[in-house]
Amino acid sequence: MRRIETPHVPHGWDAGLFFEETTGTLLCGDLFTAMGEAPALTEHEIVGPALAAEDVYDATCLTPATGPTMRALAELEPGVLCLMHGPTYHGDGGAALRDLAGAYEARLAVEGVRLHGPVTPSA
Repeated sequence: MRRIETPHVPHGWDAGLFFEETTGTLLCGDLFTAMGEAPALTEHEIVGPALAAEDVYDATCLTPATGPTMRALAELEPGVLCLMHGPTYHGDGGAALRDLAGAYEARLAVEGVRLHGPVTPSA
């Protein structure tokens, strides 16, 4: 069992996850939070439900480090993602992490423009 520090991912400076290396299982904490009833195990797509929950709770820290941190987790290529608030996912965990990272990066880009206006390179 390996602890991986993930400050502010998904939230809180003290965030971290556990990876069980023998089985390729990532204990995801609040990453991929889903709402409502769900089976205990799933092989279905989990990014859409996570984004729907984010729309309601707005709980993930969207920072420039969020996407790269999630992409680093994806490099572990977990085959199982154990969600704290959702079903245990069996499948391509690396792809799910990369997809969620991309969605959060897109949201950060939109939020940055909304809050600060477009960023233009300095001359």
